[in-house]
Amino acid sequence: MRRRLDVVRGDRGSVLLETAIAVPVLLAVAVALVWVVSLGAVYVRALDAAQTAARQVARGVPVDSARQHMGEGAQLSISEEAGLIRARVTQQAIAPVPFLSGLSIDIAAEAVALAEGTVTP
Repeated sequence: MRRRLDVVRGDRGSVLLETAIAVPVLLAVAVALVWVVSLGAVYVRALDAAQTAARQVARGVPVDSARQHMGEGAQLSISEEAGLIRARVTQQAIAPVPFLSGLSIDIAAEAVALAEGTVTP
């Protein structure tokens, strides 16, 4: 009987130690998930801006007007070849936590529109 009590007393701090290890790991996983979701949102916004810019330039609207639909810090490049207007929007996604603010990823989206008055063969 005495031996069993010694075993129980030896496990006293294990729950606290496991919690101390598990909480930061779970927090890091949660931050990573939030960042992945925010990367998806940045991509969707960049794709929407590229589609809008390609359509507007294909209709003959000036490029400066097409830039109004882009987010802050986004870069737009427009090219034309064989009657196709290609718009590419690049935007930087920054990590959602202050201590990782130096960590960023460039997200790029591209859209193509047929220029008005162009006949395809």
